[in-house]
Amino acid sequence: KRSSVRSSAPEGAFAVHHRGRPKMFRADSVRTFQRKLMTKKFLRQLLAEFIGTGMIVAFGTGSVMSAVYTDALQGLFQIAAVWIIAVTLAIATTGPISGAHLNPSISIAFAMLRPSPDFNWEHVVPYIIAQTLGAVFFSWTNLIMYNSSITVFESRMDIIRGQQSSLASAKTFGEYYHDPVGTDAAFYAEAFGTAILAFVIFSLTHPKNDCQQNNVYIPPLIGCCVGGLISIIAPLTQAGFNPARDFGPRIVAYFAGWGRQVSFQGWWVYVVGPIIGAPIGAAVADILLYGKEDEDDEE
Repeated sequence: KRSSVRSSAPEGAFAVHHRGRPKMFRADSVRTFQRKLMTKKFLRQLLAEFIGTGMIVAFGTGSVMSAVYTDALQGLFQIAAVWIIAVTLAIATTGPISGAHLNPSISIAFAMLRPSPDFNWEHVVPYIIAQTLGAVFFSWTNLIMYNSSITVFESRMDIIRGQQSSLASAKTFGEYYHDPVGTDAAFYAEAFGTAILAFVIFSLTHPKNDCQQNNVYIPPLIGCCVGGLISIIAPLTQAGFNPARDFGPRIVAYFAGWGRQVSFQGWWVYVVGPIIGAPIGAAVADILLYGKEDEDDEE
């Protein structure tokens, strides 16, 4: 049974699976392609991805800043709880418009595993740009709000922005891993965590899953998945699982004075890891666990 909550938005956290083999969108020319994409509907989808990803960054990294600079939040569980709220609200508010990918690795996974006329490879780059710009804008907003608190913190800790010691403040923007966690372990953790996240998303949005009959359950369940992953992986890598959420704030940190060496240290782990992990988790859900939609179950 198809969900009646949303029928026109691309697949994502509120995905409606398209029956049969999807018909790939093909542009006859660059001009035709641009004309088909630059519609009010598609621009609203990009705006939804911009706002949704930005909300996750605003709430999520804002909770980290609150904990580090003001001690308002104590412990990993409280921070994870804010992330649960952030993801839930972002998906619930933008899902009916864009499918609530809000994550480049999830967009890539949907293009690979569930291409449709509404969303396929030709839509991936615009989605990723919108997601990254949303992360940049809302991260810059957090910087404006917490700028004085960051300055006081750095002064108290004798931190000179741009030096290696300034990782202590830069980590409230992007994510970093530290000894004894090595690059291999950090990469695996990010890929594994994103694979779990994609598995949950694709499982919840599969037409064989009863959650499709009532999409109201999907946002909080995905939020809980993110919160659980943060609880076990954040002590190792700060738990990125989202290239836009990580790279966007790094851009802000770079222009705010942390410099290239500090701002982009280890960035590829948080970009490549999730991009590899998401399609794997999605494939496990769509191919191995649930199988094709029209596939008869054999006893």
